[in-house]
Amino acid sequence: MPCRLTFARLRAPVASTLAIPALMILALATAVAPVGAAEPLSPLAPEPGAAPWSGTYHSQQHRAREAESKARAGMRLQKAEASRPAGAAKAMSDYDVRWYGLVLDLNPTTRIVTGTTTVRAQVVNGPLTSLQLDFGSQMTASAARSAGVPASFTWNSGILAINLDRAYGTGEIVDVAIDYAGNPSSSGFGWNTYQGQPLIWTLSEPYGARIWWPCKDTATDKADSVSLDVTVPSNLIVASNGVLTGVSTPVAGKKTYHWRERYPIATYLVSLAIHPYAIINDVYYPQDGGTMPVTHYVLPSQLGAATAGYAVTVDMIEAFADAFGEYPFVAEKYGHAQFPWGGGMEHQTCSSMYYNNYDEYLIAHELGHQWFGDLVTCADFSHIWLNEGFATWLEAYWKEVRYGIASYHAEMAAARYLGAGTIFVENPNDFSAIFDYYLSYLKASWVPHMLRHVLGDEAFFAALKQYRDTHGFGAATTEQFQAVMESASGRDLAAFFQQWIYGEYFPRYDYSWRHEPAGAGWRVRLRIKQSQTNAGLFVMPLDVRIDTAGGPYTFVVQNDAPEQWYALEVPSAPTAVTLDPEDWVLCETRFLGVSDVPDAGLALGLEAAPNPFNPRTTVRFTLGEEGQVALAVHDAAGRLVAVLAGDRFAAGQHAVTWDGRDREGRAAASGTYFARLRAGDQTRTLALTLVR
Repeated sequence: MPCRLTFARLRAPVASTLAIPALMILALATAVAPVGAAEPLSPLAPEPGAAPWSGTYHSQQHRAREAESKARAGMRLQKAEASRPAGAAKAMSDYDVRWYGLVLDLNPTTRIVTGTTTVRAQVVNGPLTSLQLDFGSQMTASAARSAGVPASFTWNSGILAINLDRAYGTGEIVDVAIDYAGNPSSSGFGWNTYQGQPLIWTLSEPYGARIWWPCKDTATDKADSVSLDVTVPSNLIVASNGVLTGVSTPVAGKKTYHWRERYPIATYLVSLAIHPYAIINDVYYPQDGGTMPVTHYVLPSQLGAATAGYAVTVDMIEAFADAFGEYPFVAEKYGHAQFPWGGGMEHQTCSSMYYNNYDEYLIAHELGHQWFGDLVTCADFSHIWLNEGFATWLEAYWKEVRYGIASYHAEMAAARYLGAGTIFVENPNDFSAIFDYYLSYLKASWVPHMLRHVLGDEAFFAALKQYRDTHGFGAATTEQFQAVMESASGRDLAAFFQQWIYGEYFPRYDYSWRHEPAGAGWRVRLRIKQSQTNAGLFVMPLDVRIDTAGGPYTFVVQNDAPEQWYALEVPSAPTAVTLDPEDWVLCETRFLGVSDVPDAGLALGLEAAPNPFNPRTTVRFTLGEEGQVALAVHDAAGRLVAVLAGDRFAAGQHAVTWDGRDREGRAAASGTYFARLRAGDQTRTLALTLVR
């Protein structure tokens, strides 16, 4: 018998159906081998000579292990995916999968899987006379049925084609069943032992589900539900997706575990983890009441460490639910199943975790995937950053929730990557590019980080919830994510996505400043020049902190030209100016000094009085020569508020008035605004303070 540990939290009464007592109860196993040195665990264990994997290492280490292992695993499948016959994708687009039923019998001694998979699909482009499925060469199909009638089939280059019993029209439901057997030993299916007991596991990302069961192996077509009936020797426990509806005994010495996943699920997220596990039960209390089980399947020798290590899980679920909406699969469960693969894998409702790693950031990473990766899945692996970038960012977000904003920024600083390459994966069959640690994980995590600052917290988190509502239980591309962010925030983000997702490198900001008296206070004249030579112009809002004898003042300026001058006014004499002091932008900054700014007698000048003002101010600008002028007011987020001038002006000084109203004539709220003057290739920006 496996071990089972159950504990309750003292937050609310526990439903009696969960059978969780108020005190810890530990029932020790008798069938598990004594604790001792483990047998070799996995072909994906560290290479000879590599550093051992400790039980608690920093989040960057677990991410690197995960990315490396996923890339190595995927390389074994790359040839098969690349050799997919022409026309297979089109043929599979003619139907929509509704349900998979997997009936499996696993023999750990022979390492043979015997199974039947039933596929229920709806025709979307009839007539359909053949149903094509992905199916790897490690397994052999022995029979097929269409609507219960024996059907002929062919297999060619990884495509199993079942000839249907008749032609099916658009909207009709097709049922096919395939019997098969084989040894799916590969990167996606592992046969291992631990302390003399079988340890069997799956990991199918990105295209490995086909290795062990016939399916339409694409993230864009999620089955509405999946059933898994898995028969194993009676001393083993099967962990899988969804809800365990029962355990039966088909014959002496065997048990069948009946799992039901009733939420839509991508094929690569369907999983098995099998061992004489110890089971730890915890409870999450959903926002609308009730209870949800949180269940951890752990190696018996890890019971103590796992009890302590996984205890943080419920707190994380609560934090992420508060920020992004309720846990997506709240009618089922969440938890972990330990396996011997480095890092973790975000299997839906039951993340698979390396058996000796309790790093809370790994736990946060895989849990975060339940929202970003499982609920909304990248439509294809060119957009993997929508999965891995967000999950990596959520590690930092968890630090903010748990330890404060300074810890958040420290974690993001540790995830900086300033090298070459695009976050968007040009070739989704290049597995090393899909799981590029530096681009798909690190740099990609800076996209939500920067977007958060561009939009502001309120708009950013509201937009993420809209993304969930729009694409939840489906799949999304970068373009669709961008569209939701723009719709929710009212912002044009084309430049942001072009430069950060499809472009390379980062901006380098050289800046200098000087100051001069301005009324009762001081004016800081700041020059910012983008000096990068390996990338084009980056358009970003930048924080500017001005330290003074009376304390620091922070401004947000919009930087959208190769070289720009800003006039910022403070009440006390400035002592220092810092660009992007909290690292909200993936960039390098270089301070050139306090004397490298042209004098006030510029060819292009800009000032305003009164400033601060209420209800209106006069904005004066000076031209060294005749030219076209664009003068507009923007808010701190860079949004256009009012247009003050847009004509040709003669050389000399000119004045316009802003009455503190926007383009629709509505009174603008109190706050800091920016008058931005553009003439030819020169720009000037001046901070305006409206006080109602």
